[in-house]
Amino acid sequence: MAESPRTTLLALLLALKQLETPLTTDERAKLKTKGQQLALDPDDWDYIQEGLMAVIQQNPSLDRLFQTAKLQLQAIDGNIPIELLPTREEKEAELFVDDKREPVSRGYFEGEPDRESDEILNTAINVLTKEDSAKTAKKLSFLQRMQKYLQKSNS
Repeated sequence: MAESPRTTLLALLLALKQLETPLTTDERAKLKTKGQQLALDPDDWDYIQEGLMAVIQQNPSLDRLFQTAKLQLQAIDGNIPIELLPTREEKEAELFVDDKREPVSRGYFEGEPDRESDEILNTAINVLTKEDSAKTAKKLSFLQRMQKYLQKSNS
């Protein structure tokens, strides 16, 4: 069974948030390229996922965190409470880099969070296209809520 883009992207965001060692310049550049590809053509998921997995697997710390997050997400079978998803206000407040008021990509955001819209995709695009995606992911409060929920659900 093919893995859901949502599970992969959310697991990557959670792993980036927890990553303690900085990503290399090359890793940051590759993630940025994959984020740009995702923004342009999210339907080309197989190709994009292949590139993301190559970056993840080449970094042992990131891979370990990613695999842990993916297992936790699979254990809840995609049942993510709506209140855990990022709101537009959170994204606008937290996705600015180094106080530069860069616009937040609106690509796939459909208003208030719900299970049918693509907040995870849109947030992943916004994080991955920044210069330092790990630093950006660490700022996202919804990922903290998600981590707590997953830890509680998987204990």
